[in-house]
Amino acid sequence: FSKQQEDAHNFICADSGTACPSWASVTHGIYLSIGASGIHRSLGVRTSFVQSTTMDSWKPLHLKMMELGGNKRFHDFLQAHGIPEDLPIREKYQTRAAAWYREALRAEAEGSSPPENLPTGTGHLLTCEAPTAEQLLLDRVFAQAPGTGSMTAGGVPIRGAAAGGKTLRRCGSDAGRSGSRQARKCALSGIVKTSRDHMASASAAVAVLLGRVGPGTPMRAVESAKKSARLFEVDAPRSTRSRSRSTSPVPAPAAVE
Repeated sequence: FSKQQEDAHNFICADSGTACPSWASVTHGIYLSIGASGIHRSLGVRTSFVQSTTMDSWKPLHLKMMELGGNKRFHDFLQAHGIPEDLPIREKYQTRAAAWYREALRAEAEGSSPPENLPTGTGHLLTCEAPTAEQLLLDRVFAQAPGTGSMTAGGVPIRGAAAGGKTLRRCGSDAGRSGSRQARKCALSGIVKTSRDHMASASAAVAVLLGRVGPGTPMRAVESAKKSARLFEVDAPRSTRSRSRSTSPVPAPAAVE
């Protein structure tokens, strides 16, 4: 991986442009930042199988796919089939061009016959005819990967960090080395609070979609989830448009990972 990332195209994330990517989409042979890798995981392993270049063990076939692939080859292929660079990430990898590329790359690594040529002018079309409301919601939520400096090395959002911001630290540096003890304590407190807010919003969103809004659901999170549902053109059940005042027990929202 170190040798391949000497190429400037592989030294940045294929989706967000973040430097020093330490994750990879094996099925596409590209390098990803930790933020983009999370979006790829939401696509499912059949669409994008994600591994760490530093923490995971690798099979010879997967290493061969990375060797044959690379960010530039993938980008050039998508560009040749009319896939815009600013297309939302989830939508980009559900195009027919991306699906054909996955099959062709694996066949090349295995030494088997490649798939039939992709018909001209069809690469930009989606692999699924009619996306569900849940798929549309995920496409909008995960439209772009978090920018540089908006997440910790472990994937925790940094409170107040804007997506696409400037690099806050060099690759591999430890954020805990700089700043006073009090500053680190405040930063940790902000990260924990942000994570809790994200969990509350996610739980409320699931509750709205499933029609399970109970007395224990934060009202602010409910209103935010309803607003998001309207924004993403996802109709919430009529029973959730006003908070129930009934004292009878209501099923709690399902747990969200």
